[in-house]
Amino acid sequence: MVAALAHSVRAEKNEYDFVIRHASVFDGVHIGAVEADVAILAGRIAAFAPDLEGSGKEEIEASGLVLAPGFIDAHTHADFNPLVYPGLPNKILQGVTTEVTGNCGMSAAPVYGRQREEIRKVWAREGVEIPASLPWDSVLTYRAVLEEAGMLTNHAFLVGHGNLRGAVMGFEPRPATQKEIQEMKKKLREALEQGASGLSFGLVYLPGVFSNPEEIAELCAEVKRFDGVCAFHVRSEGAKLVESIDEALEAGRKTGVKIQLSHLKAGGEKNWPKIDGVFRLIQQAQSQGIDVGADVYPYTSGYAELAAILPGAYYERPDRDAFVKDKSHWAEIEAAIRENHKDHPDYWEHVALGAVPEGSIRKFGGMTLHEIAVKVKRPPERVLLQILADTDFHASAFYFNQSEEVMGRVLAQNYTAVGSDSIADGSVYPHPRAFGAFPKVVREFVREKSSLVLGRAIRKMTAQPAAHFGLRDRGQIKPGFAADLVLFDPEKIRDMSDYRHPAKMSEGIAWVFVNGVPAVRDGRATDAKSGRFLAHSKPS
Repeated sequence: MVAALAHSVRAEKNEYDFVIRHASVFDGVHIGAVEADVAILAGRIAAFAPDLEGSGKEEIEASGLVLAPGFIDAHTHADFNPLVYPGLPNKILQGVTTEVTGNCGMSAAPVYGRQREEIRKVWAREGVEIPASLPWDSVLTYRAVLEEAGMLTNHAFLVGHGNLRGAVMGFEPRPATQKEIQEMKKKLREALEQGASGLSFGLVYLPGVFSNPEEIAELCAEVKRFDGVCAFHVRSEGAKLVESIDEALEAGRKTGVKIQLSHLKAGGEKNWPKIDGVFRLIQQAQSQGIDVGADVYPYTSGYAELAAILPGAYYERPDRDAFVKDKSHWAEIEAAIRENHKDHPDYWEHVALGAVPEGSIRKFGGMTLHEIAVKVKRPPERVLLQILADTDFHASAFYFNQSEEVMGRVLAQNYTAVGSDSIADGSVYPHPRAFGAFPKVVREFVREKSSLVLGRAIRKMTAQPAAHFGLRDRGQIKPGFAADLVLFDPEKIRDMSDYRHPAKMSEGIAWVFVNGVPAVRDGRATDAKSGRFLAHSKPS
């Protein structure tokens, strides 16, 4: 109907808002491209055809350029970006027009009960300094604040399981009672009714680490009622990777909910071969009718809170911060850390300091803990504890424990989408993936390694995640769909960020449209804030 109306309007007035001429058009679904023109009218794709009749108020000559649906970042932590980094164009300069937020069990909303006391600390540990007082509690009021502030990209929002658990029972280290599970379900239902696209779990983080299969299944069943997605940061991406993936898939088997496996990888060299077992489990689940998707970032280092290095007995303590800050416990904790890594003598050479608050520690950003230890002439275990104490646990780190070969194999799977896992984008030392993930896929895997053809890479960044997350009018170039588009030079698109210079903007993106409004024009960000909160709704 929208397409028919657009065409009838065009036939009468013979004018569109924009017409992009002679582009190599990848529609997001098909692997091949066609040379065609694409017209935009009132924020929608109005027409798509070779030698399109009519004219645009503005015409863009795109010979030699690729036109694709705007890229969808399937895994981000951009919940607060419109408020704390309001003009940062790192995503639109990669061609990203939609971000899936609220991942890994941590989201900006809802914020009720004891979670209101914890949320600032949760995000600060990952390098994001959020406002001391949040002017919202529900997903609905959070959405209103975002829309008033203005958004560079669209957001599809997942509810963080940690927010639900934190609101109902704080960070108590125990299974939830049935009464508490029902209270979580009530809060989850409210969030889904207000437009959340699903639920995310962070089963390696507090407080998700304390949840059991019963709690997980009951919450996933609620998400299934809304045709949403359950995204899992699984309990282990290393020694117990296969068992952890199976735990997530079991929630799909029990409830039929769509499963998203977050940043699928194998951490630690001895665990790299386990990825084959993971592939077999996913294949088996899909053969049983479970809708399983996954996301992957094209880098070999993760990025998470520095405290994740602590052994579980200390990381999971309710009084963790105070206990670890007490120097009388340091000898005991250091011994436990050494025991954990006794088989990995070079472990500290593979952990580098990321974002930290302003202060004397910041000068060590980007250095490995081994390098810092040598510089300050202290053991790395002591350096770790000193940084945690000095920063009040507000420190993140790079973890270089992944395989380039495994990462490439994960990206090649037909169910994987691209997700940057970006967080703390505007901090002093972010992960380079926040600035380069999508151009890196094209540069490295399409242009240099030829392990993906361009059309398949584009599908992983557009139609595929759109379908999995229920973004019904996004991810394709099709009349009637939202005019989220990216126009780029396939020979020049490239990531510029690296671990020494993580905040360099990507190159090669000529134009980006977000809901029909130019967000990038002739390679430059326009500062237009035409993004929207994409409220999910059950299919009719």
